[in-house]
Amino acid sequence: MNFTDAVAVSGTRRTADGYLVAEARSVRTGIQLYAGSEVGKPGLPVVRVYRPADQVFADASLQSFTHAPVTMDHPAEAVTADNWKKLAVGEVSTAAKKDGEWVHLPLILKDAAAIEAVETGKRELSAGYTCELVWGDGVAPDGSAFDAQQSNIKINHLAIVDRARAGSKARIGDGAISWGAAPVTNDQQPEKEKIMTLKTVTVDGIPVE
Repeated sequence: MNFTDAVAVSGTRRTADGYLVAEARSVRTGIQLYAGSEVGKPGLPVVRVYRPADQVFADASLQSFTHAPVTMDHPAEAVTADNWKKLAVGEVSTAAKKDGEWVHLPLILKDAAAIEAVETGKRELSAGYTCELVWGDGVAPDGSAFDAQQSNIKINHLAIVDRARAGSKARIGDGAISWGAAPVTNDQQPEKEKIMTLKTVTVDGIPVE
């Protein structure tokens, strides 16, 4: 199953060749909320998904960050050797490591247009990754209940996205329509009496139900 997880880019600097080096955190432990329709449970308005530390910081998961491509917004398909040249604007430059409840990683952007976009305000990083979603009620170490948990997390790409388009008023994170499920927050959950009421709106030119 495909997921996204957005955080802000920070600590940027230019190299002598004009490339942009940045520090970022991506994919954290703990529980996040997803719309049921995005994780295969359309009958549930919200699903609580737990990401255990032993899965987020598993060696195979951390290694999947190494040299992962960086894209501008989420592509409509997975990034592979066949489309990398068209989609990638940079990459994760070295190995990812644990940083509290987050994965810390350094990036390097090499595309001039992408660098300009970041320097003029497009500064959120959204990880596009695959994982197995294991269903079953449980309780996290902090006492929070969950409905499912992620395992076998593998990064496909990291997307530079617009923070404004992933604000609290937008349930679907930037590019999530193309790639996968994006987290929702408490203020984005539908009211109980409106759960079954649907309408179509347009988000960045894309019809969304």
